[in-house]
Amino acid sequence: MPSGNDKSQETAAPSASTVSANETSRARSIATRLTDAEFGEVEAAAADAGKKVAEWLREAALAHARAGAGAEEQTDPILLAEIMGMRSLMLNLFARASEGPLTTDDLRKMSAYSDSIKEQRAQDYMAQRRRRNSLNTTDNP
Repeated sequence: MPSGNDKSQETAAPSASTVSANETSRARSIATRLTDAEFGEVEAAAADAGKKVAEWLREAALAHARAGAGAEEQTDPILLAEIMGMRSLMLNLFARASEGPLTTDDLRKMSAYSDSIKEQRAQDYMAQRRRRNSLNTTDNP
């Protein structure tokens, strides 16, 4: 059973003097607890970006919040295209190999075909996923 000291987040109410002094000032804060190792990771990431830890954390949190549902499903388009190319090549290889021996020319043609369609297949796949995800989010209340 967690105690009152185990809170993972707390918020502080803005002070009246801070808000009235500058309407655009940041008056709210969020605290969280990190292990020494986690803090080291955050500190190193902030240093790599040339920022203070608080500034880096704020930007990271806001970027994640503003990305919405897509933040959980970031897909590298180059990697996806390569996977789609390999998928196409493998399917064509198995289909052609079932008909008999493969020649070097067969392999070159299949490889060139896979390279020519991989980006379009990756784009089509991601568009289909976005459509499916948007349908799922509009269907759920």
